[in-house]
Amino acid sequence: MLIRSSEKRDWANLYRDAVREIAGKLLAVDVAEYIRLRAVCKPWRISTDAPSWEPKFFPRNWLVLKHDADEDDVAPPANPAVAHLFVNVLTGTTLRIHLPAFEEYGDYIAGAEGLLLFHNASTDTVRVFNPLTRATAILPGFFAGLPPVVAEEEAVNLTAAGVIVTADGNAPAASPTVVLVLALPLTTVILCAKPGDDHWGTVDAGVIEVANNGDVLPPFHGGLSVQGGFYVPTRHGDVLRVELHPKPHLVYVARPPDRRLCRAWAKSLGPVVLVPSLDVDDVGGDNDGMLLVRILVGAIDVLGVHLGSGRYTRIPELGNRSIFLPGRTILADKFPSFPPLEIGTVHLNEDIEDYIAG
Repeated sequence: MLIRSSEKRDWANLYRDAVREIAGKLLAVDVAEYIRLRAVCKPWRISTDAPSWEPKFFPRNWLVLKHDADEDDVAPPANPAVAHLFVNVLTGTTLRIHLPAFEEYGDYIAGAEGLLLFHNASTDTVRVFNPLTRATAILPGFFAGLPPVVAEEEAVNLTAAGVIVTADGNAPAASPTVVLVLALPLTTVILCAKPGDDHWGTVDAGVIEVANNGDVLPPFHGGLSVQGGFYVPTRHGDVLRVELHPKPHLVYVARPPDRRLCRAWAKSLGPVVLVPSLDVDDVGGDNDGMLLVRILVGAIDVLGVHLGSGRYTRIPELGNRSIFLPGRTILADKFPSFPPLEIGTVHLNEDIEDYIAG
């Protein structure tokens, strides 16, 4: 027999510790759920931390689709009146979010851990923007703030963007340092800047030398932002982390036991690529939740990267994951798609939006 209670529950007066515990569990799953909880009532907002630039508040599993099935060829933020479609690659959930006006923010140029990078060419203003928390930070411009090695080149290709966030003890996390990987004709340059800087600095990549039969090869291509850190893979499959102090530089954090030189199969894609693993069992301990994909002759090699120990684990099967190079992993079984999305596959020359935008 079902007994209905006429007692009204005063959810606004839920114990603060209970609210914080529930909020923490939601935040571990998705920052969007955390924001929804805080929006319920003022007492719940008071009981929980306001979103900041800490990595735990990054919308890292959210992807903005450049082409929306409901809006033909709408690239963010070309039409600010349109709520652009975002999809969670871990759960398949979708959201429609209004992005800042083009007149103020300009062109969307890159993304990292769910954060969006914009450049307004008319004002030469670069901004990093969190689409879920609406936090924004202004960075140095590109016209006057680039180092000569980049400014003097005509052919520059942005291959990756990332964010580095450092916290001092229990103090709130500072505004993020944005990292850009630029491919020049004969080399690769890593730039970094934080809000308040008047120019972009360069990351010392002098630890890397790559030559093959007398040819000078760009040492790396792209990179991956994970949990407030930024990592780049070399052509031999090594993984390096960008360190900001005392001066920006690279440090080796992992080397594969079978180092072998890989060549790019296409100009738009490097021969060794880092992608998110999307496996909750991978995160924590000595693993930052990333996979290293090596494109070999006639084969594709996928390795799990264990940063703490510098070890690699071969991944023979991707399970329900699908990888879209150069840097996106999704849980394919969350996306009923057309054309059908083959689970456990590495896609080299296909656009993820062809499968999930419709």
